Amino acid sequence: MNRRAVFLSIVAIALCISCLSDEQKREQANKSAIKDLENLDMTAIDSYPLFDACDEMITTADCFYKNLHEVIDQKLKSGAVPIQLEKKDSIYASITVSKQGRIQYDSIFKSAAAIDKDQMDALLKSRLHSFPVIESAIKSSRPVATTYKLLIIFSPVDSLKH
Repeated sequence: MNRRAVFLSIVAIALCISCLSDEQKREQANKSAIKDLENLDMTAIDSYPLFDACDEMITTADCFYKNLHEVIDQKLKSGAVPIQLEKKDSIYASITVSKQGRIQYDSIFKSAAAIDKDQMDALLKSRLHSFPVIESAIKSSRPVATTYKLLIIFSPVDSLKH
């Protein structure tokens, strides 16, 4: 009987030593989560936002950018542009797609020196609203907000013939 009691005592002590307390388990889980978060590439997304016309099986950005350019082009062509340009010029606009799929013009990120940035920003704010709601970008199976720098090229009206 003595051997059995010693054996059970040893097994009980071994189990107590090998088992982690709830606090230790939480600490290990936190360390693991922090390590996973540090290794997560937040500069890349798993899939781009989707317009209705895009095929969800294609993960390239081509369809997203093509549709976004088309929507912006339609909005800018909806009336006369009250800005005079002497030559073809461009800007980079900052556009955000929220987690809910709402597209929003943020600001001019960069513009050519010949473009009056304040005047162009006011024009873009007045025209670039009421976008269609789309499916947001996906990162790790979750919808995420994303911001894009979009090139917009403006041509003087008389140069459209070329």
